[in-house]
Parts: sequence; structure tokens; C-alpha cells
Amino acid sequence: MVNSLTFNSIRKEYVSVLERGRPYWANRQVNILKVAGMAGGHVQNIETEPIIMPVKLLIEGVSKEDLQAKSEELAEWLIKDEVMPLVFDNQPNRTYFAMVDGGVDPQEFVSFSILTINFICPDPYKYGPEKSLNLSDAATVENEGTAETYPIMEATAKESVTSFMVAKGDEDFFMIGQPFDIDKQAIEQYPEVVFYPMESLVGWSPMTEGFFFDDEVTGGYVSNGTVGVVGGTSFSPTSFGTQRSGWYGPAIRRSLPEEIGDFQITFGTSLYSNGNGIGKVFALFLDENDKIVASIGLINTRMGTRNARVLVRMNDGQNYRRTRVMDYPGDSGSESTVFSSRPLNIQLKREGNKYSARTWQVRDGEAHARHAEDITSEVIEFQRPIRQVALYFAKYGSNPSLNMQAIGLRVRKNNTLLLDDSLIPYIAHAGDKILVDAKKELVMINDEPRTDMKAFGANYFGLDPGENHLFTFPEDAFDTSLRYRPAYK
Repeated sequence: MVNSLTFNSIRKEYVSVLERGRPYWANRQVNILKVAGMAGGHVQNIETEPIIMPVKLLIEGVSKEDLQAKSEELAEWLIKDEVMPLVFDNQPNRTYFAMVDGGVDPQEFVSFSILTINFICPDPYKYGPEKSLNLSDAATVENEGTAETYPIMEATAKESVTSFMVAKGDEDFFMIGQPFDIDKQAIEQYPEVVFYPMESLVGWSPMTEGFFFDDEVTGGYVSNGTVGVVGGTSFSPTSFGTQRSGWYGPAIRRSLPEEIGDFQITFGTSLYSNGNGIGKVFALFLDENDKIVASIGLINTRMGTRNARVLVRMNDGQNYRRTRVMDYPGDSGSESTVFSSRPLNIQLKREGNKYSARTWQVRDGEAHARHAEDITSEVIEFQRPIRQVALYFAKYGSNPSLNMQAIGLRVRKNNTLLLDDSLIPYIAHAGDKILVDAKKELVMINDEPRTDMKAFGANYFGLDPGENHLFTFPEDAFDTSLRYRPAYK
């Protein structure tokens, strides 16, 4: 039987493993604190180094041209900007989390190549198959591994709650929110005003051709173009209308159910940029006089690039004073092109003279592309109430356009400035889903990152080898489950 490997859940039938460097365990360094007059010293800390595994591969082909084509396929498969699961055929019950480090120097023959690649595992442990169990209000979790491992906890609220806590015996605990106090009144910190899922155009009205959104970056002229529903899940322009210079395109709008002061707005959108177009998609929040208060969206202003940027701006309504809360291209690290290829959530929060924006994507149940920026501004016009929202899809002059979509819009009031010592905010209601990933130190509620709710003194604890006694609070308020992989040194 051919000995091979599976990387990122993918195998290649033409790849065989000839040799694998496999350390018994990760290198570790014990740092000793020496004390004058004392023999030896005290253990200060222990540093465990990443594992590096050189793997010699045989790549089979039918010709040198075929091998060259397969080298590109190998690069697409193996070269990733983040660690992926790695499983070897001769050790099928252990998973490493690895990425390729360094280059290769292949030996090419007529119908096969031999090359050595280095897999580096920043996490020095290997893992067994994932295990899961229901916690109810109390459970004993058996970690069969030889090292501490970090669980993923998922809870569905059965009632309105002000906190969620999991305790590991008397040793440690994790909590979000604040425990209920009979001397305090529970309130909604961010009560929902409306959610528009973009499944139907009912309630949305086309804006008049020639209307001008007065913002030189997020605005432009409204054309006689049209907007349609795509797949029953999003809005997208079906035509941009009569061509003109500058920014132009179709816009639709609707009134909000009520006038809103401080708010929390979340806009789900996408701008699929392949480098061959210029375009933008924005949710523009207007006052009662059709003047821009806030703009949230994605924009690509340069041909030949995938330079999609998140842009969040406040406007005084006259376009004399405006400020950028966020202008972020996401062009560094492993998230270099995410704004150009995947749906994105953009959130703007206003609390008096404080403005904060953040982004995130949900992929495989986890949050990616997370970024946050905060500003303070004394421009009082930025605090004008919002009364309506417009969705604006635009291209620039005769340049090719981009595939752009509006996916969803959620508007909430922001009652943070009303909170005092007599009030305590709810964190979840019946049916809401909470996810806590202890390894990634991530909290999500209904697919929205809420790490900010983590209580002071709470820890993302791990499961020790052997028995772990876990308890959830408030009792009988959640259906809770836990997932983990036993870790091995």
C-alpha cells in the first residue's frame, strides 16, 4: 500500500511519502533562575519549541511537462498562509496542525520527482480524533491525552440571561456577562430595531435618477440602473444605467421604523474583485432631509488590483466635515485578499461622540478577518439621528464593474450610555447560540464576535489530562455541549 499524507483534508494520488523526520516530542528548554549562594537554581519557565518535520515526497507523472503542471498543483495544495490539519497514512489517528516552511530543491527525472519539504507545527502537540459530549449543568470530561487541550463550548440559551459561565471545579472558570442580581434591573443594551435579510425588494424603493449622495468617496450619482435579488439571499445591481463620468449606479432605500440616536449597525456585503474592475457597494444612513450621516461598505478604486477596502465614514450632512472611522484594506498577513473574495460583516457603533467600527467573516463556524478601529469626534453633526437607509451600487465612468452584493442589514439601538450601577444588560435570549473557542480565545454570539463580554478574571481554561469536572451557570438556562481533541506530547 502506498504511504502518503492528507493535508487540509485533501490527498493527491500521485504523491507518496518516502521518508519522514518524526521527533519523539518537541524540543523544550528549561530556563533556570540562579540564586547567589544556592546550588543549582529554581525552574523559571519551560519553553516548548515548534515541531519541524522534513518529509521526502515522490511525485509521479508521465512526462516533464506533466511534472511541471503538478508542481503548480502542489503549490496550490500545500502553500497556505495558516496552519492546516496534516495526517500521515502510517499514523492515521494523530493530526498535526502544520504549514510549509522554506522552499524545495526537487530532483526531476523523466516521469517522477523527489523533493523534501519542511512542515512546521507552531503548536508542538499532535491530536487525536475530536470528541464531543453534552454538559447539561454538570459533567465529567475525560481527557485521554498526555497534554492539556483547549475545548470549544457551544451553548443555546433556553431563556433570557445576563451571563454564561463554565467552571472547572474550584480551579478555574470562564464567564461572559454578569451574574443576575435581584437588586438590579436587566435591560437590553442593544435592542434590535430591524433586520433586513435581502430576500425580497418589497419595502425598498428605487431612488430618483440624478439624486446625488454628497460624499466624494462613498457617494455619487444615482442612475436609472436596477437592483435585483440574487438566489433569494442578496441584492445586486442588474444594470448600472446610463453611463456618465465619475461614480454612478442604482440605489434603493427605505425608511427605518423609527428615528435612532446612538446605534449599532451591522452590514453584510461582498465585493468580488478579480483585478479587472472598479466599484463600490455602500449602506448609506440618512437623516430626515436625505443627508448622509454614516456610510458603511466596500470599495475598489484601482484597476489591475484586488484592492478592496472597508470604508466607514461619518458626514456632517453638508460634506464640509467628514471623518473616517475605518479605512482598512486587509492587505497584511494571512487575510491579504479576504475583502476581495468573501462576504464580510461591517459594524459601526455610535455612543455619543465615540465611534467604533469592526469587521469579521464567518467561515467554518469561526471568525476571520477581524479588525477594529475607534475614534472620538466633537463634531456634533455626526450625532444626528438616522431615519432611513439607502443601498448604493456604483461603478466609475467607463471602467468595468465588479460583482457586488448586499447580503443583510441589522439596526440596533445602543443604550450603553444609559447603563449605570442599577442596571445589568442581557447577553442572550431563548434560542441564541453562544460559542467559546478556548484555544483561539474567541467568543461568538449568533455568529458575531463578542470577546468584549469576557468577565474580568475569567480564563480560557484548558482540559487537564485525566478527569475534569465542569459546571455551567445559570443552572438549567442552557443546552450546552463541548468539543475537544485529546492532545499528545
